[in-house]
Amino acid sequence: MSKYTERITNYHATKPLFEQHVDLITRPFTDIVKSQANFIREFGLDKAVGVQLDVVGEWVGRGRNVSVPITDVYFSWDTEGLGWDQGSWQGPFDPDSGFTQLSDDVYRMVLKAQIAINTWDGTIGHLEEILETIFAGSGIDMQIIDNQDMSITINAIAINGIANTSAELISVIKAGELNIKAGGVRVKSLNVIDPAHPLFGFDTQSTAIAGYDAGYWS
Repeated sequence: MSKYTERITNYHATKPLFEQHVDLITRPFTDIVKSQANFIREFGLDKAVGVQLDVVGEWVGRGRNVSVPITDVYFSWDTEGLGWDQGSWQGPFDPDSGFTQLSDDVYRMVLKAQIAINTWDGTIGHLEEILETIFAGSGIDMQIIDNQDMSITINAIAINGIANTSAELISVIKAGELNIKAGGVRVKSLNVIDPAHPLFGFDTQSTAIAGYDAGYWS
């Protein structure tokens, strides 16, 4: 029954045909409200899939197709599978990158990053909350370092090791699709770090950086 039948007066409540008539002419309004609620659920960022997620992407302003480097194709010295008679020669008009269509899980992260950029208030505290929300459960610990010269250094630490982290996600990070920064600030360095191979650094020790005989040159 439509919720509008609850407003029928006592006198008319004893008239079955009257109640049925009110229900008939008001039920479409109730159905519309239910349909709107379903739209909100189906197109919610955490539940949307496939074309639904594509529509959300149109609203947010980020498409599913992204540019990624072309790897393991062109000839290269000292690279297994790309040596003589294996790798293809890269001509002057052969591209260094191509386009790929992201999976729902990774595309969802890209959309969350874009929404975060649109709503970020510019503070470090808010940025930390944003990074935790975007990369929760992904196996990536994202660190952004302010170099105090209008540039930042981004360290994406693959907590479980790069080999155990989504290759698609790693590619998207390297392509800069998940960078969050203020306008006018450049990315000085973007590193994807395996805890088993931390970067070399003087007088510091962390998951991403180690000293002599432990850290690796970037």
